[in-house]
Amino acid sequence: MGASMGAKAQATPDPSGRRRVGRLAALVVGLVPRSITPNHLTIMRMLGSFLILGVGLSQAHLGWIVALGLVSGLSDNLDGMVARVRGQVSELGAMLDPLADKLFAAVLMVVLWWRGMADWRLLLLAASMDLHAVVIPLLIIWRRRRQGRPLRPAPRVQANTWGKLKTAVLAWSMGFIILGTTFEVPWMTVLGTYSIWLAVGLGLVALVRYFAAYRAGKFE
Repeated sequence: MGASMGAKAQATPDPSGRRRVGRLAALVVGLVPRSITPNHLTIMRMLGSFLILGVGLSQAHLGWIVALGLVSGLSDNLDGMVARVRGQVSELGAMLDPLADKLFAAVLMVVLWWRGMADWRLLLLAASMDLHAVVIPLLIIWRRRRQGRPLRPAPRVQANTWGKLKTAVLAWSMGFIILGTTFEVPWMTVLGTYSIWLAVGLGLVALVRYFAAYRAGKFE
């Protein structure tokens, strides 16, 4: 049910110095119509998250959430693969992809809370690990204003490795809880709950690094 651990298309150098794309990646991307761009796939993934939210808040069987989550996870890998194979990596895509991951994780949190599958306090703690995405830009704007500098361009907090890992672990942990509840496999539910705590730990490390980067002026 995953968010992006980053299984993206792999390119390898050929003897001529050009970059070649793996055959499997090229084959998979070849199935995607040329009219569909990586950003289209990412936006569809975001819309899919809202669909999961609607299903999760209804009385629908959890199996639908499992199926939609798997589709979302596959599309997460596919958009990056298409971007690299076709050379369509863009600034917009770099912004939308982590946003789609966070939306997916937020939707799963709401579904777990609504259906009583996880302690709301633990979910709230996990969600608080993303406060830097709002706090740091506000701090940058405040610092620019205090120093009399232009407020534009808008500050952008680039994700670090720990933050990406936290997002992936969190999404998978909630996926385990949903799978364990759906198929009545208690150990998966327990694993998922402990994995949320792991995600919180990774998030704390990420927060420290985010604010250290802010103090060093790396997001200016």
